[in-house]
Amino acid sequence: MDLTTILEKTVSPDKNELEAAQRYLEQAAQTNLAEFLRSLSEVLQGANNSPVARMAAGLQIKNSLTSKDNELRTQYQQRWLSFPQEARMYIKNNILSALGTETIRPSSAAQCVAYVAVAELPQMQWPDLIQVLTNNATNPASTEMLREATLEAIGYICQDIEPEVSIQLFNFSISQLMPGSRKALICWTMKFTCLSPRCSMQVVCEATQSSNTQVRVAALQCLVKIMSLYYQYMEHYMGPALFAITMEAMKSDIDEVALQGIEFWSNVCEEEVDLSIEASEASEQGRPPARTSRFYAKGALQYLVPILVQTLTKQVSSKYVTCAAV
Repeated sequence: MDLTTILEKTVSPDKNELEAAQRYLEQAAQTNLAEFLRSLSEVLQGANNSPVARMAAGLQIKNSLTSKDNELRTQYQQRWLSFPQEARMYIKNNILSALGTETIRPSSAAQCVAYVAVAELPQMQWPDLIQVLTNNATNPASTEMLREATLEAIGYICQDIEPEVSIQLFNFSISQLMPGSRKALICWTMKFTCLSPRCSMQVVCEATQSSNTQVRVAALQCLVKIMSLYYQYMEHYMGPALFAITMEAMKSDIDEVALQGIEFWSNVCEEEVDLSIEASEASEQGRPPARTSRFYAKGALQYLVPILVQTLTKQVSSKYVTCAAV
């Protein structure tokens, strides 16, 4: 029985088949783990293999590289680094080439790439990985599946790797952003914000000043999402950065940029209306509210209104000119 068939039996409803498959895989890992991982990477890379077999192969590879237990995870990483370079390179090439070829989400290949990277990048190994991933995400010839799987891999790396390496990867990737990758990038930006909020906010705020309109718009979209998710933690950033950044964006002659500035404050207003309702309900029930408003919109009102009026005037003027021309 070949490895692909055995991997497919790891989800068998037949208890005997399932246990036999698990015993085989455990024995193969104990006998020669490096060779076993090579074979698993071939199954994962093979686009003609069944989705179940590929997913199971990816899971086996991932579980050999990481663990929820910190001490055990370190042992697994050191064990990986002890394998011959030729074997590691073969496995890495296979899992990289599997990116974007799977039909099941989340991507098993993305997880495998990420956990190898978490082991190798801090040791100054696999130096071309960041460039390869960025090329995948930005190359016009890349399929949408490849871009999504690549950004998924970057997200996993940022989630688990040492902060210094994660910062470099995040900064490099956002600067190479393409419009088709914005949605995925914003998703893993949220993960990164949870792990390292100050660093994430600094990088995103700096990106809002980019001369590249695509990068600038994407960074502003990130700020809109961050504000909607982490309103209660934004006080530290509002005065020094967010107020000035969004005011400048609203005044921009570039419609996409101005729209994101307006969207930012629209989200703030909606959030603070909800908080006001919550505060009223809490008062009626004689208890303190779970969350409190920072009244950002009220404080910014005198600055927001003139800009919004000017924006509306521009739109009316533009429509008038268009009608007159017709």
